[in-house]
Amino acid sequence: MIPTWDLHNATYNSPFVKFSNKEGQDRDKQALDTFDAEEQQIINQFNPQAKFPYVYINGEYQQMGPGYAPKLIDDKPFDDLFNELMSGKKTDATDAINAEAANIRKLICSATGGQPESACK
Repeated sequence: MIPTWDLHNATYNSPFVKFSNKEGQDRDKQALDTFDAEEQQIINQFNPQAKFPYVYINGEYQQMGPGYAPKLIDDKPFDDLFNELMSGKKTDATDAINAEAANIRKLICSATGGQPESACK
């Protein structure tokens, strides 16, 4: 089992970024959330195989699948991984997760013209 954040009920409001977290199906391939018309059009056009996780940033970038090898965190207790990340501990897993987060931040900042400035410095 891979430790992950449960973002199912997460919300984010920003004049720069529209955040949508949808779970198309569970591990048993049972439908969960439905996509709104805009989300479904993006999936139909850019991710017709509906591979997840899927990241789409302003038509400039997309990623199908994880941004690092899941084996780095496979069977690692969530709390242990969270504590390592928060403490700044350097491991292959935390390095990969932090690199992926930095890459996504960079791509979002590129798509928003460097806004918000506080996050894009």
